[in-house]
Amino acid sequence: MSGNWLCIATTGDILGVAVLGGDGALLADLRQSAPRLHSSLLVPAIGETLRLAGLTPAAIGQIAVDRGPGSYTGIRIGLAAAQAMAAGLGVPVYGVPGLWASAAERRLEGLYAPALDARRQDAFCALYEVVGAGLPKERIEPGMRPVVDFLRECHVFGRPFEVMGDIVRRQPELLRASPFARLGPDDLGAARLGNFAMRAREEGLDHVLSTAALYLRPPAATVRKRDG
Repeated sequence: MSGNWLCIATTGDILGVAVLGGDGALLADLRQSAPRLHSSLLVPAIGETLRLAGLTPAAIGQIAVDRGPGSYTGIRIGLAAAQAMAAGLGVPVYGVPGLWASAAERRLEGLYAPALDARRQDAFCALYEVVGAGLPKERIEPGMRPVVDFLRECHVFGRPFEVMGDIVRRQPELLRASPFARLGPDDLGAARLGNFAMRAREEGLDHVLSTAALYLRPPAATVRKRDG
């Protein structure tokens, strides 16, 4: 598909916006540590990233956005902004499963465990295996689990696995206690979303690029109401 890609990541503490060329070349990448500030910072961040890329909004041909899992509010903010901008520009928007996209950034064969901190020693996590040139294969499905339980599930494979995502920064002591876990990057940026969308479409997997939010748990307000 021709045209540049705008990529938006708002599911974690780090707000990410990136612009890719139609060939996948990275034109600009902006990351801001912005817990609970995505709603006020996202639009200015998009404008700044386009400026860094030397582009106007009219040069965007498609938008990739992280549809989760992660922060409930962050997912909603990212999807709403992407869909509003796509409607205004008349371009398609692709919702990307963020954990899978993180694993897909690693090209060496092996096991990869993207994990986002979900508080109280829980994580939004999954395990994927990179085999050959295709997208990673799912070995443990995405879910919200206690970190120690997830590590135990990964140990069953009996091989080293690389953990990536903000869990590396938030709960490193749990990861270092694991004999097989290897600490990877704590943030892979927003460009991975466009890269994944391009690869998924090339492999005929358009159905995974839904704009339906992937929450994996109810919002905190709902839980508090039910518990009360």
